[in-house]
Parts: sequence; structure tokens; C-alpha cells
Amino acid sequence: MSKIKVLYVEDDPDWREGLQSFFFGHENIELYACAATREECFALLRSEPADIVVMDIMLGDDKSSGLDATLDISVQYPHVKVIMLSSLDDNDDIFYEAFLNGAYDYLYKNEFEKLPDVICAAMHNQSSKYGDRLRKMVHEQKKSLLSDGDRQLLIMIADGKTQSQIAKELHVSLAAVKKHVGRILKKFNWEQSSSELADKCQKWGLLELESDKEDNR
Repeated sequence: MSKIKVLYVEDDPDWREGLQSFFFGHENIELYACAATREECFALLRSEPADIVVMDIMLGDDKSSGLDATLDISVQYPHVKVIMLSSLDDNDDIFYEAFLNGAYDYLYKNEFEKLPDVICAAMHNQSSKYGDRLRKMVHEQKKSLLSDGDRQLLIMIADGKTQSQIAKELHVSLAAVKKHVGRILKKFNWEQSSSELADKCQKWGLLELESDKEDNR
């Protein structure tokens, strides 16, 4: 039987070296490559696909880049399962977002010895013990924050339209659009750009309008 191919994404060289030693000669698992950045991760996935990606949350100075990478993997490589391995053990928001972004499981670094069992379970089971349930719960929570008007605005932002273009298309003032965008950002406690939020909401599957759902019934 061929070994499970694992890619480890971690910016700390000591952890990369440590896990490589930990998995060296493993009967069922091959840690075939390590990446220090999100960019290296996707370059490796393009050149030599993985079965499992073990992902750190904090890559370099970007505290959420591991979460963002997990979301992009779930969209671009839906057959690849991502296991988060993080030292962050006191942040529920990050924990829940990891599953919303498509993570199969979440381990803390002080329990890394469990990784082989979790990796093997990920290969043999379509869903994790609680990941799908958490993903659905967080998805519904995020979804409840948005009205159809919010979704319409985020769809237009995701399509690359400027606030001035949106105001013209919706026949409202630019000030009204800016105020509406501000309300959405506040709902999500979002500190980055509105285009980044719109992109993420689109990947999360939050932007389907209720009117569209009615039309499809």
C-alpha cells in the first residue's frame, strides 16, 4: 500500500526539522515536503499534490495566513484534507474559523504525537468527528449576520466594482454605500479591506441571495 503523502506548512525551522525527524521511516506516512510560506505551499501542491496538509496558523508576521491558506486549499484542492497544528490554544474565534475554512481537524502543538492517528483517520474517513458539525454551526452564525442587501453589496465588491460604481448602479449616494460597507465590516469585526471580506464570504458560500434560492425551488 502506498504511503499517505503529507505536506507540512510551518515557518519555524525547528518545528519543520522536528516533524521531519518524527515521521522519518514511518510505515504509513511520508512527510514528503515542508513549506515555510503560503506561496511555497501552493507551489508544492501544484508540482506534487499531497493527500494531507498539516498547517500552522501563524506564518511569518501574518497571524491569519494559515487560515487563509486553508480556505484556499479547500476551494482549489477539495480532495486535500487540512489538519491545523497550532500553539494557539486560547482563541475560540480562530478555532471555529479553521473549521469554517475547511479544516478536517485541529491539534495543538503540545499534542503533536496524535498526528499519525489523525492523518490516518483523515485518509479513511470522509468527515472528522466534529469538524463538519462545527463548520455548519459557524457557517450558520456568519450567514445570519448578512441581509440580502448586505449580500448584494458584497457580491458587487467581490466582482471588483468600486464604491462609486456601486452607488451609481444602485442609484444611491456614495455616502450611503460607504455607510453600508462600514456596517458590514462592523458586523464581522473586520479590520481588513471590504474586498478581502467579500472574497472570503464568497469562498465561505455566504453570498447566495434568498431570492435566488426561491427561484431555484
